Amino acid sequence: MLILKSIWRKIFRKDKIQTYLDSGRIPWSEGYKEYRFGVLSRVVQDEDLLRRFARGDQLPDNHGTGLDERVVEYPWLLGCLGSSLGPLLDAGSVLNYPYLLEHSCLRDRPLVLMTLAPEGYMAKKPNVSYMFGDLRRTLFRSGVFLDVVCISTLEHIGQDNTRLYTGDIRYRESQAESGLLAIREFHRILAPGGHLYLTVPFGRAQNLGWLQQYDSERLQAVADTFGARPVRRDFFRLDANGWQKSTEAESSSCEYYDVHSAAGPAPDRAAAARAVACLEFAKPA
Repeated sequence: MLILKSIWRKIFRKDKIQTYLDSGRIPWSEGYKEYRFGVLSRVVQDEDLLRRFARGDQLPDNHGTGLDERVVEYPWLLGCLGSSLGPLLDAGSVLNYPYLLEHSCLRDRPLVLMTLAPEGYMAKKPNVSYMFGDLRRTLFRSGVFLDVVCISTLEHIGQDNTRLYTGDIRYRESQAESGLLAIREFHRILAPGGHLYLTVPFGRAQNLGWLQQYDSERLQAVADTFGARPVRRDFFRLDANGWQKSTEAESSSCEYYDVHSAAGPAPDRAAAARAVACLEFAKPA
């Protein structure tokens, strides 16, 4: 019976993906999530691609065309993390997928995944723990983590998170600047010599209620709050050639595509951010 269910799931997923491909690869249309899952599962196992991200090289043509920014954020992170076995905090729980938790960079690390509320999937692994609460005020002792990963989460802190992520009305907020409190908290809980890996949608400053897009001024405020300049700054931008390496200046005019308020699909097939800033900070030893 379990084998039959597995076969039917594969057939169903394949049919959904084909529907997405046949209908013009429109983001968030039927089959998009299944297609995206398959692409991300392959991308994070592509060692050559991860080396490109680690070196800061240009990406292959048509990388992630029509997909959201995870298609660059995940390989960027895995390309940077290395083989450390020190404790890691996933601030936002964006690594909570089997194909990531089983990746060679993460499978043997002590991991704490923290977000506002329980999610559908919870890994049953001895090295993985879950905590639910506010990243601006955690219960962790100072210096406990070697790495903190905050992938496309900072932009939601202080915003209205009841729209998508929790039913708790305490998080129906409009405090755009309070994300900096999380940066201060990350600095506190990082061990000396520890690293913060941070990504945010980047371009023209926008506040969409449930999310804000960062511009250069906001990135500087993050660095000022952390108390150090990033040791690495990478920018990626979506264009006709898919996601490619960019610069801060080239990405500064990009606008976020908000599927929740847009009248229809974007002509450029943007799924969310059109540019993303990926920053690595190091806490002085």
